[in-house]
Amino acid sequence: MMSRNIRIAMLMATVVVLWMVSGLWVSSDNDPAAEQDESKAVNLTQVQAGWYVEKTYRPVLEVQAATVAHRDVVVKAQLAGNIVAVLADRGAFVRSGETICEVDTEDRSSIHRSAQAAVSRAEIEHRGVLSLDKSGFQSDLAIARSSAELEAARAQLAGAREALDNLRVVAPFDGILEEHFVEPGDYVSPGAPCGRVVELDPMRVKAHVSEANIHALTLGQRAKFVDSHGRQHLASITYLGRTSDPTLRTYRVEVEISNPNLALRSGMSGSLVIDGSEVSAQLIPGAMLLLDDAGATVVKTLSEQNRVASKVVDIMGQSDKGIWVRGLPSRIALITVGQNYVVEGEHVAPRFDAESTSRLQPR
Repeated sequence: MMSRNIRIAMLMATVVVLWMVSGLWVSSDNDPAAEQDESKAVNLTQVQAGWYVEKTYRPVLEVQAATVAHRDVVVKAQLAGNIVAVLADRGAFVRSGETICEVDTEDRSSIHRSAQAAVSRAEIEHRGVLSLDKSGFQSDLAIARSSAELEAARAQLAGAREALDNLRVVAPFDGILEEHFVEPGDYVSPGAPCGRVVELDPMRVKAHVSEANIHALTLGQRAKFVDSHGRQHLASITYLGRTSDPTLRTYRVEVEISNPNLALRSGMSGSLVIDGSEVSAQLIPGAMLLLDDAGATVVKTLSEQNRVASKVVDIMGQSDKGIWVRGLPSRIALITVGQNYVVEGEHVAPRFDAESTSRLQPR
């Protein structure tokens, strides 16, 4: 019985010794530093990443816009009197100087004739004074008085002629008589409106842009107006506002477009598309954009040691393939998936997109 217990104890001792020896062998064969690195690698945050490079991009600014008449003027009567004629129909095209409505002459014609006669008489008298002066029978005072009377008569004639001319209320430029405000028989006072004339060729297009965009625009810059029917009209910037709208805090921008057949009407809505200057930018997915604590737009980047960093970017525009941003190095590794779960300076384990790596990774 004793010999059997001794044999069992010896067998167990042998097993323990073998186990301990095997542990030493394993410890001697494995590198502790390697085991530590492997343990750390398992604990690193897994992210997806890709390489991105700069490309040439021409930003395009598109804002809501509307057409407006190049000139819009209400023509008014300059003299009081009864309207005796309205010579242009509403909606008709009128030429510069064409009569729109006419005020009754009343006694102004006789005043004009009387002024003409006064000028003729003053001219005859002045010639007589000058003739006597040659004979030495007139003084300088008489000559000066005669000259003054002649000039006064001529001034009265000019006023009478101007009064007759002002009886006609005329179009100040070529355009459309959008509406008239009087009918024959109406009595008007000086300054009373007679008609409204609008000039539609060229046509102005007005829009409003933000403070961030107004600084990127210049006079003469190319643009196009896309009307509500999808038709495109080439234009260039003719006006940039210097003061902002007090409510919207935006600045007015205007362009001019040719409208020879008057197909465009004032007040039509559309889009104003302005081409910017070429810049270097990167096209990235919109989901990569984040906001930092200060409210700036950032992306998460990777260093050569796979450390996370945040880079502030400026949004230049967008397309159906993503967002164009500026402010990054010409070639950079960006975190595409998992950027919300890593912090500045963190060591991560990235898995690079094969396609972006083959096309974009620096050589």
